[in-house]
Amino acid sequence: MNQKNHIKLYVQVAYYGVKINRFNSSFPVGKIRMEYMYPMNFEEFLMATGKEILLNEIKECYLKMEAMPSFAHEQALTLYKQYLCVGGMPESVNNFIENNLDILKYDSNIISNIIEMYIADMKKYVKGNIESVKIEKVYKNIPSQLAKDKKTFRYNLIDDDGRKRKYETPIEWLISAGMVLASYKIKKPEIPLKVYVDEDMFKLYLSDVGLLTSISEIKYPDIMLERPFEFKGAITENYIAQEFITKDISLYYWTYGRNAEVDFIIYNEDGIIPVEVKSGNSVKSNSLNLYIKENKPKYAIRISSKNFGFENNIKSIPLYATFLI
Repeated sequence: MNQKNHIKLYVQVAYYGVKINRFNSSFPVGKIRMEYMYPMNFEEFLMATGKEILLNEIKECYLKMEAMPSFAHEQALTLYKQYLCVGGMPESVNNFIENNLDILKYDSNIISNIIEMYIADMKKYVKGNIESVKIEKVYKNIPSQLAKDKKTFRYNLIDDDGRKRKYETPIEWLISAGMVLASYKIKKPEIPLKVYVDEDMFKLYLSDVGLLTSISEIKYPDIMLERPFEFKGAITENYIAQEFITKDISLYYWTYGRNAEVDFIIYNEDGIIPVEVKSGNSVKSNSLNLYIKENKPKYAIRISSKNFGFENNIKSIPLYATFLI
């Protein structure tokens, strides 16, 4: 399948769950298999850009939990930063490849066009102009929500009259359409996490980090040259959410008191594991340390720009290796 067909198929699948609710005919149970397509994750991005050797080295170092060679680590971080700019939409990745992986030659209008297409499709598949306006408002408001210190979604930041009753349905529509990803606060880290969810406390991320970078009007040099800016943390968190979803990892987070928050809580073969996300190489982790003290997990994970490592019962996972968690 070529890249252009791939992007068309992605859009079709993204809206399939929404469109099917408009059918009056019976659904052929047992005769079809549901498949969900997401934007390309970072592993697929490496494969598409011909970096299989680097990919294999990342996997090997992850299994051994040993540091990548410095040159390979820096190469992987550079590709990761390029991925934050390009995202995982196949047509966008294809243009990046056609321009020899030169971010300065990459056509950023592709992502802008995808966003415009999303907005147009909202109006096409929603009954009534009022609902489509609400959906568009929520979608465009997500970067502002992620810019807050505490990223838990607040209805009153959408408009002065923002209330749950007004915007609950548009949010559910966006989640069902696969256009946004929802992460829910857990009341306590117990198995199964899903039954301890506080449904009124959640964060929303865009389905693709490249879309977030574009809609936020971030300049590529700010990312590639690692210029300090506060919103970089939100971009990184969105990237992690996207990577987890492509691996069927449900999105949850944990808070304690007024200030403590662990970005993601995952459940795997080792139990419930806290995951803290850093956009740089900082290892300061007050919230993670508090979680460890309170809940005593088998180990914790810190995702950052630092190399692989395992110290003080915390696994250090480079940002580019998130797909392996």
